[in-house]
Amino acid sequence: MKTKAWHFYAVFLIVLFLALPANAGSVKVYKVLPHYLDKEGRHTLSPSLFERDRYQALLKTTPQKCSTVRFDVLWRNTTANIENLNISIEIRGTKQSEKTVSFSEKLPSKRSIWSKWKKITIPEEIFLQVEGISAWRVMIRDGETVLCEYCSFLWEMNPEADNLDK
Repeated sequence: MKTKAWHFYAVFLIVLFLALPANAGSVKVYKVLPHYLDKEGRHTLSPSLFERDRYQALLKTTPQKCSTVRFDVLWRNTTANIENLNISIEIRGTKQSEKTVSFSEKLPSKRSIWSKWKKITIPEEIFLQVEGISAWRVMIRDGETVLCEYCSFLWEMNPEADNLDK
C-alpha cells in the first residue's frame, strides 16, 4: 500500500515540474480598465465601486464634464529583462471620419513574478480629437514585435464597413 502512495506522489511531482516551465516566461495583460476623468482628474468621487460605476456612467453621458480617459492596465513580464519594452494603446473614436489614434509609453524592463498596474492617461487634445471611445486595443511590445494584445470586444469589428447604399 505504501509503495502505491509513493508512486502517486512521484508521478504528481514529475507532472508538476514538467508543467511549470511551459507557462514560465511570458508577457501578459490581465485586465484593462478604461476610466473617464473629470475636469479635476478624478474617475470617482468616493472609494465605493458602485459610486465609481455611477460616476463613470455620468461622465460617459455628459462629455462636457469629461476631460480625458485613463487606461489602468494590469500586466506582468516573467520573461528575461527586455530593454525596449513598451505599451501601446490604440483608440477608435466615435467620429467616423477619424482614423485609429495610437500612443505608447515605456515600461520597466525588469522581469518580475508580480503583476503591476500601469496607469496611462490619454492626452486631452487626443481625447477631444476622437470625441469619445468606441473601441480600444492595448499591446505590449519589444521594439516593434508584439508580445501580447488585449482589446475591447468592439475592436474586432471592421471600422471601414462596406457602404450598404451601393
